[in-house]
Amino acid sequence: MKNLGLFFDITANTGRAKKCRFSINVCAFLVILFLNNLVSFSQVENLKIGEWRHHYSFNNCFAVVQTPTQIIGATTLGLNFLNKSDNSLTTLTKINGLSDYDLSALVFLSDLNAIMIGYANGNIDFIRNGKVYNINDLKIKQIDGSKKINHFLSKNNIVYCSTDFGIILLNLEKLEISSTWYIGNQAGNLKVSQLVINGDDIYAATDKGLRKSSLSGTNPAFFENWKTISPTIDPYNSLAMFGGKLISAIGQKGQTCTLASFVNDQINAFTSIPAFYSLTTNSADELMAVSLNSIYFYNLSLQNTSTISSPVINDIPFSPAFRTGIKDQGGNLWIADFNKGLLKRESSNNFSLFNPQGPATNQCKQLLVAGNNVWTVAGGLTNTWNNAGIKASSSVLTPTGWQHITFENTPGLESVIDFIGVTANPLNPENIFINSWGEGVFEFENQQGNYILKNNFNKSETGLQNIDWAAPSGYVRIGATAFDKNNVLFMTNAFVDNGLVAYFPADKTFLRLSYQSIKSVEGLGTMLMHSNGDKWMVIGRGNPMGLFVWNDNGTPKNQSDDKYKSSISPSKETDKRNVGQLLLWDDKGEEITKRIYSIAEDQNKYVWLGTDMGIVVQYQPRTIFNNEKPVFSRIKIPRKDGSGLADYLLENEIVTAIAVDAGNRKWIGTQGSGVFLVSADGTKTISAYNSQNSLLPSDFISSIAINHETGEVFIATDKGIVSTRGSATKGKSNFNDIYAFPNPVRPEYTGTITITGLITRSNVKITDVSGKLVYETMSVGGQAFWDGTNLWGEKVKSGVYLVFVSSEDGSESGVTKIAVIR
Repeated sequence: MKNLGLFFDITANTGRAKKCRFSINVCAFLVILFLNNLVSFSQVENLKIGEWRHHYSFNNCFAVVQTPTQIIGATTLGLNFLNKSDNSLTTLTKINGLSDYDLSALVFLSDLNAIMIGYANGNIDFIRNGKVYNINDLKIKQIDGSKKINHFLSKNNIVYCSTDFGIILLNLEKLEISSTWYIGNQAGNLKVSQLVINGDDIYAATDKGLRKSSLSGTNPAFFENWKTISPTIDPYNSLAMFGGKLISAIGQKGQTCTLASFVNDQINAFTSIPAFYSLTTNSADELMAVSLNSIYFYNLSLQNTSTISSPVINDIPFSPAFRTGIKDQGGNLWIADFNKGLLKRESSNNFSLFNPQGPATNQCKQLLVAGNNVWTVAGGLTNTWNNAGIKASSSVLTPTGWQHITFENTPGLESVIDFIGVTANPLNPENIFINSWGEGVFEFENQQGNYILKNNFNKSETGLQNIDWAAPSGYVRIGATAFDKNNVLFMTNAFVDNGLVAYFPADKTFLRLSYQSIKSVEGLGTMLMHSNGDKWMVIGRGNPMGLFVWNDNGTPKNQSDDKYKSSISPSKETDKRNVGQLLLWDDKGEEITKRIYSIAEDQNKYVWLGTDMGIVVQYQPRTIFNNEKPVFSRIKIPRKDGSGLADYLLENEIVTAIAVDAGNRKWIGTQGSGVFLVSADGTKTISAYNSQNSLLPSDFISSIAINHETGEVFIATDKGIVSTRGSATKGKSNFNDIYAFPNPVRPEYTGTITITGLITRSNVKITDVSGKLVYETMSVGGQAFWDGTNLWGEKVKSGVYLVFVSSEDGSESGVTKIAVIR
């Protein structure tokens, strides 16, 4: 893959203020379509502070088109470009050029050498001559119902767009919507899946039958000029002109559909296909119908000439999710598969796969940074804590690229579902434990660069138990795993008598822990091993919902000296180790909530809890067992309206993730409002990221993990994973490695200058060579930043500037230089 030189010139269309047009200026003609040197953005390593990169899987391919030099597969998150000459792969997403996510339609306009992309929210991108123009008229228009773009049809410099409410016409000269056709009864909304033009007639496959109008002599913008020509008003979803006949698919996509031909508006059904998705005319004498599992070919007599079923990829069987396909100029068959990605038929039913580097799936339940690697697990739970049924999948981003651990490539995972958590051995980050909701815990170890399944803890001899009423296997449900500071691995075991099991790697022994409060409890979830030795567990369902905190007195193999607190009062239990009830009490002694979704310890040893009522903090966790009714606090944010009132931090949000960076700032993920970066004490919102103002693909956040060495923050959403380079890095123990970049600072540079290699909370003073103070600040973790201005906000002149740094207590100091060229 070669380097991509893109920069963005975002300008408003002054003729129509509501319309925003994005122009991507590039170094060559039609860079998006034909240039061979696009780079996969997910491979960029030197990410600048504040920049983003994606970590997307391009497996969910739903459309495929060809240009003279490329095959392009569309996924909901972006485009996958395959260069025909050398099979090189590149990607284009919102992060490096597109205007949106949730792609829903794609077409190559051969007469214009252009691409058009439609989105589920009505947004449209038009790409031509190396520029991307965004047509957002429909996106910003207030209408009832869905605005999804389903299909494009080009004719005479007009693009007809099938949408969920009707038809819109795009004028390609002006790049604007020229007309909107509501063809439902009484000009009502009607979903149009596809259009076909034959001579002067235009046909629409709609949710209420097949409709027809004339493009001349009548006004198709008037709903009464559309005639229903189908004998019923069943849904029609696909159309194709083939051999002088109109071919249609009757039924809903993904379900059993009847294929029929229309001649002189007379219908003739010729086959029925289960799980049908699309029709394509490959040539003048070949029609292709694509279903979930098979691909059917028909001749001019509409006879089935051949079928592709039981497909394999490089001779290995797989479960297809075919969506559509095309044949290129050389007769090669290309298929968009919603499970695997972009496929090319090599022979018979054998395919090869063309996907860029990325995780195995865009689903991610939890992220983990371990050493130099980033781990993802892709399982899930329902709202009632039952299995989501997602087949076993974990992906790891290593310095050399992505590795996949799946049910397909790892013996022992064939029938496993729902990986929901991942933990690394703190003494060996290459030793990984993944917990599943059904088959216990899986231990992996790096052997010569590949992660190998070493153990599966799911039998009684491992201490873990199967749910009594279940089958012999499949119900060893482990909600979370965590290592304590003594390198003991604790595993929660839901629905059984012993809700916790301890594993001692040193002697490879197991111990069932018996605490009455968590006997046969369903929702045993996330654990926090606090630095003071207490162990915290979130219970998300059942009784006792809320918190369970225990301390094993440093002797995990001796349970007699343990103590714990839960939401169950000791008076209701016979277990004498229950030393008190624990609820999320506020300063008035009232319970704030029982619903906790996330937990983290910050650098002050405070415990931060993400709840359905925002953030709750325990500022004195060391007294949790000594205080009969410990107070949990909500952070007050003063209003800026002069009222003197305050609101609680994120009080109306469900907080699903909390990560603490090297500057003790909190990255907070929510269920519906994106990510918030707040100050160490939570009183100041530094940044707020959502799908509208940032490159997040969704506002539903499932997990956040931080690489403290680089400051990169990884964010998992329900649609995919992205990362951004944060400003906080782990502080050093001395100033031996201090340096600044860029250095020298050249005239064209307008960004921030970074001083790195610092001790946490370093004092930083910048002077000119005469010793005059120019700027001063404090580091965020191991880095500090200078915008190149003096104390009065003026840009400094050319020269050499000295950077003096010292630790907070003054015991360590250092110096470096920055050259500025104006």
